[in-house]
Amino acid sequence: MKVIIAFYLVTGQIICLGQSSQIKPAVLLKVYNDSVLMTDFLGVNGVYHGFAYMPEQIKKGMNDDDRNREFSRVKNMDLKIARTWYRTDWACGDNMYNDFNWETEKMKAFYLWLDKMKELKVDVAIQAGWWFTKDTYPWVIGKENTAIGPQPDKDPQRFAQWVNESLYQLIKVKGYTNIKYLVLFTETLNYPAGILPSGYTKPEYFYKVSKTIHDKLVKSGLRSLIKFVGPNSGSTDTAAWVGWSVHNMDKVIDIYSWHNYNGGKNNGNTPLEYAGWKKIVDVGRIKVKQTGKPFWMDEYGASRPDESVRSRADYGNYLAQAVAAFTNEGVQTSLVWLLFDQQYVAPLEVTTNKDSFYAGVHRWGLTKWPHDNVVDSESPYPAWYAFSMMSKYLGGRNHTKVYKTNSADSVYVVATQPNNKELSVMVVNASHSAKRIKVEFHQKINGILERHLYNPAKLEITKDATIIGSDKKIDIKNRSFGDELPSRGVAIYTTLK
Repeated sequence: MKVIIAFYLVTGQIICLGQSSQIKPAVLLKVYNDSVLMTDFLGVNGVYHGFAYMPEQIKKGMNDDDRNREFSRVKNMDLKIARTWYRTDWACGDNMYNDFNWETEKMKAFYLWLDKMKELKVDVAIQAGWWFTKDTYPWVIGKENTAIGPQPDKDPQRFAQWVNESLYQLIKVKGYTNIKYLVLFTETLNYPAGILPSGYTKPEYFYKVSKTIHDKLVKSGLRSLIKFVGPNSGSTDTAAWVGWSVHNMDKVIDIYSWHNYNGGKNNGNTPLEYAGWKKIVDVGRIKVKQTGKPFWMDEYGASRPDESVRSRADYGNYLAQAVAAFTNEGVQTSLVWLLFDQQYVAPLEVTTNKDSFYAGVHRWGLTKWPHDNVVDSESPYPAWYAFSMMSKYLGGRNHTKVYKTNSADSVYVVATQPNNKELSVMVVNASHSAKRIKVEFHQKINGILERHLYNPAKLEITKDATIIGSDKKIDIKNRSFGDELPSRGVAIYTTLK
């Protein structure tokens, strides 16, 4: 055993601390940079609603300084995809059979947000409504929570017309060609919302409405401009309804999606980490494999033991483990819930509930909403610094490749090739002690990597929310490099500037 003697001078006496255990060898992590797992990785993204100019936000104080701060964060993190709320009431008021009005206050507000997303090169996944079946039939004007009730002989056609006219206005007329995805509702088949038409099961009616949208867009020539994402199945360890969708809706759905929270179900109050997220991906990936189509984790996050878990610095490591599991298992993109805390629009503009809504502000984000009733409301949460680093440096445009890797000893590695030429390697130390690592490439590689380190024990939180910069250069020699990561640290080694 190697002996290390440490001496300290205390009150004039020299004290020997004695022997320490042998230094553990470095954890060996392998990157098979000659074996590509995925050729079209879309990056580390988020649910980010187009609310910045909405009257509900303006009423509570949202101003140009706040919006500029929000958009600068989107720019600096190089966000690739934002999934946003979108419902019929913005163009039709409280009855979807009203005439379409594409110049309402809320549609104009949405255009302003879309202008910024296009400027910042952020692609948009727009919702085809939010609640199913609630959003597919009209409500009585002036009678809150009183429904006319679904009319399956005509509602799907009218709803499909709204989707078709929305996409025509947004993409063709307004030129928002960055709207590339249509999300088919939210937790469509496993969350009760609205009245089910007589004579239908929920899956049957979901198929009917979705197929009607599909057919309408095919007929109008818009279908080729948009990819359908579904079934957006939620809160499940079994990718519930994904298998059903594969067998029944493969001619409609282009990208399969599902999600969960807390890494799956367990008997404790601690969220499951890498292994839990890997299991959630695997169970759905097997169901989707026969289609050859991509799949997304369309939401994820943690709420155990309570919402305070998301305000701790360790949450940055937790999200990095989730992203590592997703990426290594072939997920094309993942969208954190939420990118930012946000003040919601009607009908949730004053909601307070057990799901972290406070007077209409949903506190699930990585930064605070600037007019929320919280301390330092213009500042981010600690996990922002880990997440924004992943978003910026792991790529997601221009056919980003993901390489196969091999992790070990509670240390997880992800490797990508952004812009078809760069290299980024993320290493996540899931253990609660420092780890020495050695990253070994299968194919010869040379060069200098910049290290960006998220150390949850050493963070400076400021309202500038600056992306973590490089703290040292790493020289790749003999197909490998070594380093040491702190407890629960996350490092990205990259050629990207």
